[in-house]
Amino acid sequence: MFDAALGRSGFRAEASNTKEWDGKVWTETNHNLDRIVTRDGVAYGVEIKNSQNYIPRQELRTKLLLCGHLGVTPLFIMRFAPKSYMHEIIKAGGFGLLFEDQIYPWGHSALLSEVRDQLGLKVSSPRDIKDGDMQRLLKWHLKRLGRTPSQ
Repeated sequence: MFDAALGRSGFRAEASNTKEWDGKVWTETNHNLDRIVTRDGVAYGVEIKNSQNYIPRQELRTKLLLCGHLGVTPLFIMRFAPKSYMHEIIKAGGFGLLFEDQIYPWGHSALLSEVRDQLGLKVSSPRDIKDGDMQRLLKWHLKRLGRTPSQ
């Protein structure tokens, strides 16, 4: 769903599950990036985390180093993250797009209702990603370029 939402927001998918970009290859660890997308000449190394748990801190740091090595801007799309993680992402020049509910494919509403009621977990099966989530990313991207959303 985030792939489609990124595309509708003008981001072009360039690579999936990759550790290579623009002639550079990450060899320090066996980690890769979920996606590389581009918009307006800016390449983003994308990590999408739709789990109940936080991404492990060391994995976050490794992915930030990977992005730096490849020369792409870190973009972490995560269900939730502590402020210290967000600080590290921002310090690396990146953006953390947070969303509240763990997302499941459309059509699982009855099961997820039971999960919410019985386990108290924040889960949903929306038809699409919320426009407001993508607007936050787009606004940040355009601000980095010195533009406003209307330009």
